[in-house]
Amino acid sequence: MSISAPMSISASQKRFRFEYAWVLFLLALVPRLSIIFVPIPTQLDRTLPDDAYYYFLTARNIVDTGVPAVDGIHPSNGWHPLWMLINVGVYALRFDDPDVPVRILLALGAICDSLVAVVLFRVGRRYLGNGAALVGAGAYAINAMPLLQAVNGLETGLAALFIALSGAQTLALIEAPSPRRAALWGVLFGLCFLARTDTALVLVWFGIYALYRLNMRERVRLIPLAALLALALVTPWLLWNQANFGSALTQSSSIAVPWAAETRFRIHNPDVSIWQLSWTLLADGKYWLRGDYLGAPLMIGIVLWPLGLWGVWRQRGNRLAMYTLLIILGGLSLIAVHVFVRHFPRIWYFAVMAEGLSFALMCFWSALSWPRVRLIALATLAVGMVTMGVVTWSIGYYPWQQRHQYAAALWVRDNTPPGTLIGSLNSGIIGYYGERPTVNLDGVVNTQAFAAIQESRLFDFIKSAGIRYFVDTDFALANEYGVFMGAGYPEGLQAVASMPEAYPELGYIRVYRVVENPD
Repeated sequence: MSISAPMSISASQKRFRFEYAWVLFLLALVPRLSIIFVPIPTQLDRTLPDDAYYYFLTARNIVDTGVPAVDGIHPSNGWHPLWMLINVGVYALRFDDPDVPVRILLALGAICDSLVAVVLFRVGRRYLGNGAALVGAGAYAINAMPLLQAVNGLETGLAALFIALSGAQTLALIEAPSPRRAALWGVLFGLCFLARTDTALVLVWFGIYALYRLNMRERVRLIPLAALLALALVTPWLLWNQANFGSALTQSSSIAVPWAAETRFRIHNPDVSIWQLSWTLLADGKYWLRGDYLGAPLMIGIVLWPLGLWGVWRQRGNRLAMYTLLIILGGLSLIAVHVFVRHFPRIWYFAVMAEGLSFALMCFWSALSWPRVRLIALATLAVGMVTMGVVTWSIGYYPWQQRHQYAAALWVRDNTPPGTLIGSLNSGIIGYYGERPTVNLDGVVNTQAFAAIQESRLFDFIKSAGIRYFVDTDFALANEYGVFMGAGYPEGLQAVASMPEAYPELGYIRVYRVVENPD
């Protein structure tokens, strides 16, 4: 099968396309930036997860004490280094209002993700022309899945940008192999890995494709150069992990909650294979309908992906179709690992699928040969994307956080002396707005807590750490981590307050005093 070469571009076309690219950038940026000015409590319900505050707290503690710890006490590597470096830079500036650095970081994520639309456009127009590229990149710009995940305070927008750049550079290297392009390819791969380490599952497909397309002489001459530069960038991070946590590649955030989930499943289902847990997660309709696995907002992905895949098949002689398949394979690899190995899918893990959908829609647009159908398809796409995006925003991804965790944080701030040590399984929001050192107890950003969970002595760790109050939901305590508490639980936790409103499935969030020697 022949692969079509990139289209030739005149100088005037380049000027027009440059302008189109930055129109797309603004189309993506305006709705993303508008979210960062929404009151923070509302953002907590809609887009801003508790995990983001692990970055904010750790960065602040690095600046203040040099300790990479959420609580300033227990060091952790449960974060991705490039985004943490950016967080540290922001928190080094110092602000009286704690919301200002949060908004700055959300804005940086929004800018990164808006640039993704520019990269997608520039790649797409080389192979399918201006119209298809505008449609596909425009779909990404208004796609609520990457739009809302880009302003989640995590590394999602940064990682999406480096995936897009790494893929674009893969194509550039294949088209015109040179040491300079190979060097940039290696640098981008290294930065992409540092932006989010599991992007390696996407990068490996780009690497395989480059190896396949380059001839033997080019492989020998260029691949080692790229590999050495990528390795030079990531090695300091790997050595730091090895020296401080005993493993170059393992991060506490990657293993703590998955280990607990798998162990609970085995305790409650001793005669059932762990594969049943994986298949349950894969078959769970909420992940598909909400668009987690599909890179699209509520229900839209189920409609758009068949159309996009039809377009990819129709454009199978075009290099962009092959590239689209590589991104899809990368996304499927991420789904496989997070569902079948980690048993813990989160929506921002799969944002790369939105890039794949963008290119698939470019192929679909090019495959359509009827102007009237194209017009109907374009209008339907725009209305559907915007409508489902608004619905997703109105529902929110975390509708319990403002009334539970934020309210609990304010209770802690107003009812405990400064310096009181708090403990929580979900400690980000409580630690940040409670203004008290808050120990993470599910082990995501606390290797000592994770060790205690593995040994079923979590309550002993709570006491030995000097924690005075434990704060979390009924569900998290009783259903998820009560089994790992060990001796002293539940009599060692004395309820002193609860937030006024329960949330379905989670129950109330309560404040417990830690009792050293209960009767």
